[in-house]
Amino acid sequence: MKHIEQKLEVDYPCRWLYKLICHEEKALFTAVREIVQDSEHTLTFSKSSSTGKYFSYNLEVMVHTEEARNFFYTALKQHPSIKMVL
Repeated sequence: MKHIEQKLEVDYPCRWLYKLICHEEKALFTAVREIVQDSEHTLTFSKSSSTGKYFSYNLEVMVHTEEARNFFYTALKQHPSIKMVL
């Protein structure tokens, strides 16, 4: 069975939500500031793991183009302070 990939249709500009998972909250705040810079955004706590080892945050960013949305995703995913981006 052949998988056909559909392109996501998004009306820009829009607010885009990324779920970030990290070990150290302070390092996450620094990483987000470095990556989103002056872009309009909000970063809110979501939850922590039962052991307190991992923390998840919701990052909502105003994106104006698909390229910007993909840039933020890639930069967040590659940052050493961020363990996972959803």
